[in-house]
Amino acid sequence: MSSSFKRRTRSKPPITSQGQSTPSTPNTQPLTSLPGTKPSTTGPITSFGLREIDSFFFSSAASSGGGGGQPLQSLVLVEEDRLADDLGWCLSRYWCGEGVAGGQIVLMGALVDTDLKSMPGLDAACDDSQLVGFDDGCTVEEMEQFKLSLPRNLHLDKFRSRSKENNTNTNEDGGRREPMAIVEEDGEDMDDETNSSKQRTASEEGLVNAWQYRKSVQDARSGMSGPKGSEIGTAGNVYCHSFDLSKSMLDQYSDDETNPLETNVKIVGCTCRNANSKDYRVQGLHLFKTIWNHIQSALASNSQSVIRLFLRRLPIGPGSVALPLLMSKIRQETLPIIILATIRPWRFLTYPNNHGINKLDTLSSLRSTADTIFAADSFSSFQTPPPPEFSLLQGILTVRKCASFTTAYYTDTICFKNRPLAERFGVKRDGRKVTVQLLHLPPEEYSKGGSSTDGVRSGGGQIASSQSSGGCSSAQFTGASSSDW
Repeated sequence: MSSSFKRRTRSKPPITSQGQSTPSTPNTQPLTSLPGTKPSTTGPITSFGLREIDSFFFSSAASSGGGGGQPLQSLVLVEEDRLADDLGWCLSRYWCGEGVAGGQIVLMGALVDTDLKSMPGLDAACDDSQLVGFDDGCTVEEMEQFKLSLPRNLHLDKFRSRSKENNTNTNEDGGRREPMAIVEEDGEDMDDETNSSKQRTASEEGLVNAWQYRKSVQDARSGMSGPKGSEIGTAGNVYCHSFDLSKSMLDQYSDDETNPLETNVKIVGCTCRNANSKDYRVQGLHLFKTIWNHIQSALASNSQSVIRLFLRRLPIGPGSVALPLLMSKIRQETLPIIILATIRPWRFLTYPNNHGINKLDTLSSLRSTADTIFAADSFSSFQTPPPPEFSLLQGILTVRKCASFTTAYYTDTICFKNRPLAERFGVKRDGRKVTVQLLHLPPEEYSKGGSSTDGVRSGGGQIASSQSSGGCSSAQFTGASSSDW
């Protein structure tokens, strides 16, 4: 009997001029299928580790197809506070913890050798030629302490508790079904067809509601346990994990378990000091070569994963040379790499300038290389307490640059749809988590001290005294408070 379906003929490989078929190239995993990533219209993205940051800062171009996470081949700068670096420290812990929880490779660069680390109070005894921004950075020991401080993965705890409950329920169900299986074996001899028909009748009996036809319900009725592989896969399919800053990720793994802090986190020496020259341009070129060698090594052993490069307290002088070269190389080869660097611009600008370096241009060069820049300012470093309206906040997160829209560009009415929600966000910090929120000033009758101008407001927002004027606008309040900060 002829069939209307025809077999599809496979295309033959092209023949070269020598008459030999060209060898097939090795299959490389596409960027959209890498662990911890998801596709978007502008390219693959990965989570920063904090949902508010993914929503506020990486969703400014949502109408143009972006948003939802940090794009691959991108650089994020976090400018630390002058006196308190707790907020920048917490954001870095979220970023690195998300990489470990998502099955990605986290490279932590130790930018300073232990024997060359400047001790507090001895900077004045050093030569001024060494104080051009080279004493920033962290040692290997400091990065080890940072690795141990990565927050606890709450999704892993929840997954383990659910798996334990499922295993308990499966064992109980199995104990109830075992006598039924014994009864069927000890019964009268019947042929296979009769046994199979009875089993089908028993399994289909009582299926009245639609939810009873689900595969999990049918497997439970027939005594089959659910697929464990799919359950295990759900623990690694979380895009943005939840963390507990008060606990450590190290405590989640026993000695006989595979610890991702040992397999996925690598502390690499990336010192930017060069004994042959103290010029920051030579130091930056040396830093670029060192980082690039570590990246190539990580890609060779982990070609199917995303590489996260974390540079804490990057020296601005050498960094302004190394990072532009590094980002151009990453984007040219379309590598699955993202970078987070924390800097201290106030420290770089206060160095004695004895070498004719234009520090503002150097800092601007580094900032122009970054895709997103945050400035984390903590209230604990203020000489005067913040306004009472900010009593529930611990700091302010200022957006200096967001994606491709700078503060001077996205204020234009032409790109109104692509602008971020605000330039400043409030930061709440408790023992367990950090929350980034919009700055919504509370009603003045609920603020401490009443109105910020004259008198105390009564209920309904009405002024109790007829001589009192209304409260100041948000623009006036912001301008007045910013001068005090």
